[in-house]
Amino acid sequence: MKKLITLLLAISFVATPAFAWNDDDPYDSSGNPNYRYKSYTGQKYQYDLSNPSDKLRYDVDPSAQLRDSINPSPRIDLDRDMGQYGGGAKW
Repeated sequence: MKKLITLLLAISFVATPAFAWNDDDPYDSSGNPNYRYKSYTGQKYQYDLSNPSDKLRYDVDPSAQLRDSINPSPRIDLDRDMGQYGGGAKW
């Protein structure tokens, strides 16, 4: 019985990938941004900056910060006026 349990544990460990796909990942497997949040104005964002874990991820994501700094969408300012703070806005 002990050998069977050890074998089952070994099989489950081998079958479990080291990095499982997580729907909360800011990027997909191809490196494209996942726009998981949508504001009242319809603007899509990669990060919800009111969420502390998303805020930390955004703070270390220079490509999302760059997209925000050059994004000309007026909806971003409208969202902020309504108290919605997103990061990594979609163009």
